[in-house]
Amino acid sequence: MLFDCKPAESKRLARYVKSFKEDWPEVQVVLSGSSMNRFFSKDMRIPVGRYRSICLYGFSFSEFIQYVHGQELADFTRSAPNTVSPSRHELLLSWFNDYLNVGGYPEAVRMFKVGGNWLEVINEILYSLEEDFERKEAYQPELFRDAVAGIANNIGSPSKFSHFDTSKYHAKQITSALAQWHIAYEVETQAIPPGKGGNFLPKRYLHDCGVVQQRRAFAAPPISLLKTVDPLLRASLGGLIENAVLIQLLSGQSASLQIGTWKKDAGSPIEVDFVLKLTQFGLSLPIECKAALQVKKKHYKNILHYLELTHQTIGLLVSAAPLEYISVGEKMIIQVPVYLASRKNIEAYVSRGLALQSHSVRLTLHKSYE
Repeated sequence: MLFDCKPAESKRLARYVKSFKEDWPEVQVVLSGSSMNRFFSKDMRIPVGRYRSICLYGFSFSEFIQYVHGQELADFTRSAPNTVSPSRHELLLSWFNDYLNVGGYPEAVRMFKVGGNWLEVINEILYSLEEDFERKEAYQPELFRDAVAGIANNIGSPSKFSHFDTSKYHAKQITSALAQWHIAYEVETQAIPPGKGGNFLPKRYLHDCGVVQQRRAFAAPPISLLKTVDPLLRASLGGLIENAVLIQLLSGQSASLQIGTWKKDAGSPIEVDFVLKLTQFGLSLPIECKAALQVKKKHYKNILHYLELTHQTIGLLVSAAPLEYISVGEKMIIQVPVYLASRKNIEAYVSRGLALQSHSVRLTLHKSYE
């Protein structure tokens, strides 16, 4: 394996990617760096089929557990378990709360494990990102800080250029650059059919939960998955959970992967947080993220609206409540605890949900013939 960090610094290296594939068929070449979006210049032909892009984030929650608490429960969270005991559920929620605060930067997690100053690590990493971003994109340092803070303070809500302390032109430029660097991620909202219902603002998220927590307004009180009870603060916590779930869905996938969201129309409160394409099941899976410790009907009513519109029968609710399969007529809502909401686990739970639905249909047919 040949590993090259920050190859985008070279003006000529991109020309040889095609040769790597042809001349070194037995060698795996890995090129990495936060500005890889600039690797192929505008006047250079991209070698289609010669490379694969992968977006790497910090530690996932299971990797966080593995490093801080050991292998056993990390493997448990990766296994899509059928049941979780109440005591283990509460323990994993408390650890997920730590994850929301610390985030996934490996060095920050290491400092957290040894009782060190992990906040300082996050701030130092952000400062180095800021310097690198300023050097490559020619932006003022304060604009980078303001843009990251503007996104952090509005996680889970439609993102407006007025959230950033600059002109609309510069806000558009810097949010586009942050997305290309994968520092921020934009989720586009659509109606069904696309184009119906007006124009929608995107929702923006950050690449690390610890960064979200540390870049929220200084006056904002800390929020906790288990201890925060104020409804307004709980809403902010829901946005943070959305950010964590999005990272789990994107991590290790193609850098070009797009995850969308759905809204009934511009003036409607009916929307879902994410729509995940699961081609192996022929599904567009609606996902709602809530900070609730107990599931109520209001938490999944928008999922039911989406399922009715798309003639599908299965949706996903991610919250702090225990694992549960909820039948609503012919439809099923799978309630997945936030600490189990990895992409692989979601696929496993959807597969089981579809099997349960198929079994239920067979039982109904059998009874009808008796």
